[in-house]
Formats: sequence, structure tokens, C-alpha cells
Amino acid sequence: MSEADVKELLWRNPLFMSLPDAALDEVLFASKLRKIPAKTTIFHQGDIPKEMVALGNGIVKVWQMRSGGATATIHVLGPGDLIGATAVFGRLPLLATATTVTDCVLLSWAVALTHDLMERFPVIRLNALGYVSLHAEELVQRLGEMATERVEQRIARSLLRLADHIGLAASGGVEIGYPLSRQDIAEIVGTDLYVVSRVLHDWTDRGFIMAGRLRIILCDRERIEQIATEGR
Repeated sequence: MSEADVKELLWRNPLFMSLPDAALDEVLFASKLRKIPAKTTIFHQGDIPKEMVALGNGIVKVWQMRSGGATATIHVLGPGDLIGATAVFGRLPLLATATTVTDCVLLSWAVALTHDLMERFPVIRLNALGYVSLHAEELVQRLGEMATERVEQRIARSLLRLADHIGLAASGGVEIGYPLSRQDIAEIVGTDLYVVSRVLHDWTDRGFIMAGRLRIILCDRERIEQIATEGR
């Protein structure tokens, strides 16, 4: 990535939005840029964060280890997303593990440096508050969906969110730019593999999606949106 590309990424990052150019240049100068291969763990659940990390390029899976050894996918992150930011802001242990799905470019700042930047540039502190509030709202929304919505609605909403966030133009529709397994979907929406397989098979037969091994294309977004809102 060129310096101009990195600066553009920072400008679009929720933590650094509205920063003056001079301040953004200082944030860029203080950052550490590194490339890491797919299937690399960025941090582990329970770790104390040592750095603030922003995803410059690639896809990262954030997942939790549950009691009994079961795992649960929490988020799928794309370019511009912050990784483990809430723990950094709150000086808390990390609640999940982050693993690269593809080769990735990461930008990072030591935790002490991050807090120093927040003190020197109040807009970063305000952006951090907004970021944490937004994620808390999303968590409440997802919990509400699990408590009140049919599983078809939850699957539809999850596919729409992923398509909006990391979707790629493809022949026949929008492809989710992540090797998404049925087990991943089951963990995200809080159901089991059998239910997800049944729903995706039905939607494929009806032409709403194309689903292959680790590949999903939304062919009829309007119909998927209708399922998300109406449940049918």
C-alpha cells in the first residue's frame, strides 16, 4: 500500500474521521504497517491488548471459545475496521480471538500511544465513544433478533450485513467476499448447521441465492430483504 492509500484508509476509519490533515499525518507517521499471511492469529481471547489495530486490507474473523470447547463466530471484519478496539479503549482483556482469513495488511499503534493520541486530539476520543456506542447498539440489536425473530430472518439479516460490508460484484448478484461456511452462519445467527443447510438449500432452489462450498452470491437482494423484515 502506498502512503496515499494508507492516508485514505485512515481518513475513512471511524476512529480518525474529521481529523485535520496535519493531525492525520501525525497519526500515520506513528503507525506501524505490517503484512501477515492468512490463518494467522492477531490476538487471543483473554489477552491484554498491547496495540490498537486497524485492518488495511483483507478479511479477519473474530471468534470466541465457549464452554465445552465450542467456538462461535462473532464478527467478520473488512478493510477499515478496527480490531479489538473496545478492549483498548476500556483497558480490558480481549473478549475474542482474531484470525486472518486472507493475507492482510494491518496498521497498529501501541496502546499507550493510542491513549496519548486520544488526549492530544479530542476528536479521536469522541470518535472512540461513538464507535463503542455503535457496537453496543449492534449487540443489543442482534440479541433482540435472536430472542424475537425466526431463524430465516436472522440468516437473511446476516447475509445482507456481510454483503454490505465485504460484498463483491459478481455475475448474477453480489458475492460475500469471505469463504463463508454454513457453520460460520450457524454460529453468527445462533442456530445449528442442519437448519442453515436447509434454509440455504431452499433459497438456492428458489433462485434467491447461489450457494456453493464456502461461497454465497445474493442473486435476489430484494427477496432476501423481504425475508429479513417479514420472515417469509
